[in-house]
Amino acid sequence: MTQVNTTQDSTRQNVLGEIISLIAANPASSENINAILKLVQAASAATSASFILFDEPKLVISSGDSDSWINHEQILQSFTAKLSDKLNINPPLIDGLASKHQNWLAAPLRNGKLDLGLLWLSFDTLPPLADTLDALVDSLSILASNLHAHESHEHSHQLTISLLTSITDPLLVLDDDRNLLLMNPAAETVFKAKADQVRGKSLREIVQSEELIALGSDETKKLAEWISPDEKTFVPRIEAVRDAQGSLEGWVLALRDVTQFKKLNRNQSEFMRIVSHDLRSPLTAMQGFASMLELGLVGEMNEKQNHFVSKILAGIAQMTALVENIQDAGRYDPESGFYELTRSHCDLGEMLRKIVDNQLVPAEKALTISVSIADNVPIINADTNMLERAIINLVDNAIKYTPSGGKVEVGAKCENNEVIVTVKDSGLGIDAQDQQHLFERHVRIARQEHKKIKGSGLGLFIVRSVAQRHGGDAWVESTQGKGSTFYLGIPLDGPNLVTAKE
Repeated sequence: MTQVNTTQDSTRQNVLGEIISLIAANPASSENINAILKLVQAASAATSASFILFDEPKLVISSGDSDSWINHEQILQSFTAKLSDKLNINPPLIDGLASKHQNWLAAPLRNGKLDLGLLWLSFDTLPPLADTLDALVDSLSILASNLHAHESHEHSHQLTISLLTSITDPLLVLDDDRNLLLMNPAAETVFKAKADQVRGKSLREIVQSEELIALGSDETKKLAEWISPDEKTFVPRIEAVRDAQGSLEGWVLALRDVTQFKKLNRNQSEFMRIVSHDLRSPLTAMQGFASMLELGLVGEMNEKQNHFVSKILAGIAQMTALVENIQDAGRYDPESGFYELTRSHCDLGEMLRKIVDNQLVPAEKALTISVSIADNVPIINADTNMLERAIINLVDNAIKYTPSGGKVEVGAKCENNEVIVTVKDSGLGIDAQDQQHLFERHVRIARQEHKKIKGSGLGLFIVRSVAQRHGGDAWVESTQGKGSTFYLGIPLDGPNLVTAKE
């Protein structure tokens, strides 16, 4: 008897060894389940054996004379949820389950608390059970977990591929050494390469662009635009890919195609340039004829007629200023502007004094305007016309938005190797939220106090554009109820230095 038991144990051990070898050879394959199930049936002397997976990949595999209800997934899931771990001998069946065999064993295939599936063994006569059978159940649980994980991975991979394919902008997925893992069809078109042929190659071998290579090598670098060999315009961006612990796993290089936007922007700028240019002639003619009426060159006019003429002239002046701002906004725009800087020696102190002296303050306002120029402000090499237009806009805004009795202070100083023009007013101040968008095109602050003030929302956009075209910037500091200070900064380096021209 001892010899028989020893032989059975040896057989079970051999079966277990075969199963472990199959799982080790291919831990995520559904193809060898049938062979494994037959081995389990042989090792347990079962009349039938069934292996059921509830989640993807859904499987129902049987060996021997199995019961017909093994395809009733929902019933089996409810039944499995009631089972304890390991082997359950003749567990009570629920409604919908009935075995044609005398005995049965049921073992849940679990991964933690997740029920992945069920192992069902049927017996006409229940044999003595060995611990090996528990090991077989553990092995099948491992196989079920591997199949589930593999299927989830494949699903995620296919989803990633589908997403990459559906995105019309070029995308390159790189490993942490900047070698290619994936690229979508849009990137294949731009870089004239097939993903399967260049996978594993370095970024340098694929993009053949020093600008993109520099961007891909240092995520702190910025690249505003990149123009492809077929003259399409892209905005590149590189992002790190990190795992849950924050460790670097790779990079995603995305190229946003802005070709159409650039084209639309150019068309819009060209349209506005033509329209504003064509408006100047009729406006000049209207101003000339209205001025002749005002001067009485075509006959005497009564008081009411003179009032109407003054209103006409005021409207013409407003339209002329609007046309000039539209032209300046289009010409000076750092992204789409066609204007080329004409640099010359520029004395900011003299310019500021001239602007303030020539600035007209409405008669109904009693404003104090002062100028303060620091001794260390140098002569700079800049476009005088552009700077003058920008500073006039700042001073004009300060006068318009400062209540009667207030003051406007205009100044220039040098700080941190930068010359800064300041225009400070004692107006109503600007909310912090409005300050963020103040220098954008066509932005005006909606306030009841400013309702009667006319404007296009282009003045401050022009100011920032002029500053940026000189390598600088414009900004504002303001507190509600305490006025505002506007800044226009120009760095004292490169072409802005007088020596750069000589």
